[in-house]
Amino acid sequence: MSRKNYGAILALGLLVPATDYGQALQPSAALDRYLASARDDGPACSDLVFSVQIDVAVPSLKKHGSMTGFKRIVRPGQIVYQGLRFTGDNFVRNQVIARFLTHDRNASGQGDVAITPANYVVTFEKTADYNGMEAYVFLLKPRRKRAGMFRGELWLDANTAAPRRIWGDLVKSPSIFIRSFRFVQDYQTVAGCDTPLRILLTSRARIAGPVEMTVWMRPSTEGPDAGLGSALSGSSRTGQ
Repeated sequence: MSRKNYGAILALGLLVPATDYGQALQPSAALDRYLASARDDGPACSDLVFSVQIDVAVPSLKKHGSMTGFKRIVRPGQIVYQGLRFTGDNFVRNQVIARFLTHDRNASGQGDVAITPANYVVTFEKTADYNGMEAYVFLLKPRRKRAGMFRGELWLDANTAAPRRIWGDLVKSPSIFIRSFRFVQDYQTVAGCDTPLRILLTSRARIAGPVEMTVWMRPSTEGPDAGLGSALSGSSRTGQ
């Protein structure tokens, strides 16, 4: 199942689908179930389409931008963006959104930084409320300082062990131009596939200052036209 770690907050009721509220698992059992399912990149995450909304702000430079379109998961490890439409500043389009899309398309092989006992010390912290549901919160401490690894938390549904939230601060900057990088991912379950619904990214660049991005990915039954391309060029409206 997809576990990729990568605006105003809308009603949290959008974040979680209907769930079977049976007897809660023990925290250790929930963690074991999550770790087992995370190793399965099976057909449940194939042939899914999501409408995408990306909003970016670079306050210190007074630059903004938004992009809409569709994300299609053809099969595990193969992602296509189609029908992309952009409004805003070229800097946001080329330096922020384009890099996010490229990373998302190429981030299938994450075994070396995945949430596993080999990569993280995982410690049960507490039980918390997540949109009216019981969730187990686990602290994640990376065993080594490697690009892509983070220090943060994993929230699991106490009844199903499905991920509800993963957040953290990267322990190693992805670039010499980035001082810090934090992400928050809230999850949804679509056709048996656990995939991000909302992604919040906050970084502090040495030159541009704070960069804030919000990404929403909602299931779509319409999908893009077959003739629309996935590249940024040719399918965007760009401001100055």
